[in-house]
Amino acid sequence: MMDTTDTSTQTPAANEGNKRTVLITIVIALVLIGALWVWKSIEIGHLKEQAATENQALKKAADEKIVQVHSDHLKLLAKPFVWALRTEMLQGNLNQVNLYMSDLVKEKNIQRVVIANNKGIIVASTNKKDEGQQFATIGKAAAAATDETSIEAAGHVLTMTSPVMGFNNRLGTLLIRYAVPDTALN
Repeated sequence: MMDTTDTSTQTPAANEGNKRTVLITIVIALVLIGALWVWKSIEIGHLKEQAATENQALKKAADEKIVQVHSDHLKLLAKPFVWALRTEMLQGNLNQVNLYMSDLVKEKNIQRVVIANNKGIIVASTNKKDEGQQFATIGKAAAAATDETSIEAAGHVLTMTSPVMGFNNRLGTLLIRYAVPDTALN
């Protein structure tokens, strides 16, 4: 049996209708693909912005935690260092105090170590230009009067002040300036 349908016998209007239907289908498909591409591009852009914001927040939180950990360690360092200074200051041995301070400032990221007497005058410093000056020239005057170890952060520089107490009185104030090392997060 033979197939009796002949495509050449279709009318030109029918061929034109088929072509138009195919063309409309192709245009609609292209518009849908284009719209899908634009939609996904916008969505990816928003996701990238969100990821960047979250990344910055994580970096900031980690950076703050690193500074806090260094601050805590600096407070731990202060206690035995103040004990050693107290022993030497009670004996009037400022040469040994200077030796302790010189050794400490050689440690990585320690910028300055200062001892002020109970009157607020700097009696020993790793920067000899400070000696004889008022404590308030390099530290806060209120820190020289408090009986608590305190730490102030200015960016990535920590300034720790701690009282040096004798048996019945205050002998002076210790100030240590420490630069928190840069992290790989920046």
